Amino acid sequence: MAEDRTFVGVGTSPLPSLDDESSTTQKPTIAIMSFGEMGAGIASLLTLYSYPVITNLDGRSEKTWERAKSLNVKVLPFAEMLEAASIFLSIVPPAEALPLAKKVANVYASSSPLATPLQYVDMNAISPDLCKEIDSIIAPSRITFIDGAIIGFPPKMLQDQTWFRPSITIAGPELAEPWTSELKSLLNFRHVGSAVGDASGLKMCFGAIYKGHAAIFIQAYTTAHQMGVLEPLRKHMAEYFPSVIAIHESSLNGSQRKAYRWIKEMEEIRMTFQSYGGWGPEVFTGVADVFRTVSQTDLEKQSQNSVGEITEIICQSLMERK
Repeated sequence: MAEDRTFVGVGTSPLPSLDDESSTTQKPTIAIMSFGEMGAGIASLLTLYSYPVITNLDGRSEKTWERAKSLNVKVLPFAEMLEAASIFLSIVPPAEALPLAKKVANVYASSSPLATPLQYVDMNAISPDLCKEIDSIIAPSRITFIDGAIIGFPPKMLQDQTWFRPSITIAGPELAEPWTSELKSLLNFRHVGSAVGDASGLKMCFGAIYKGHAAIFIQAYTTAHQMGVLEPLRKHMAEYFPSVIAIHESSLNGSQRKAYRWIKEMEEIRMTFQSYGGWGPEVFTGVADVFRTVSQTDLEKQSQNSVGEITEIICQSLMERK
């Protein structure tokens, strides 16, 4: 089990009070796909405030089913889920964002029109161009598309009973019904731009910094390990950069289970930086390759707590590639 990667004082804030608007109106039903750590974390916030949460778990593991059951989340067939939902939160690995959007659009287009169009929020780590492509697929299906992005770790209650909540950035028109002030505050929504793609672009730039540093740390730590100087390197990092070493070592820790999905995210960042920044593809092609190396280890299934153990296993993967 990987150690807690939530940092003291970062992303913690009081939860909103129940507002008059919410207490006198029926709360919208919210569909979440998929139901991994982030989806479950957001569901835990919503169910805490009595929002009906539904999902579809076709092909998912027993562990995922238990996770949904523990949060009183209703599991429905895909078409029934779409029919019952007012809001759909797409929270999937980047490679699954487009296929899921196409599936939603196809199923929704063949269903009977609803009085209020479905609100589809794409919260995935994708480029602005892919976000716009998804918008073009979703919009003709009588669905309202919202560009969103999640910055931070999954929501969770901390030991002092406060909550860590990631920032959820959104872009496009201001939200109207069924979005209440309580719901927007609960999900920590932050409107960052008027154009579809703005929220996704911000996510790409933020992810480039955080995960780009993670890739550099992985390369530096594995090289230091091979040379026998990893512990002296860590001591010097703690001495000269005490405020950042915990963050970057935590990103090394987090890469164990997420490297497989970070590969596609780095490719999306590469395309964003090429299209909007004018940069070449070399840097984030290399960063994607770092996470590809990590994904080829057994760390996803057998996560380690020790930085030394994580580094050694990645080194073994590097040696096997030679």
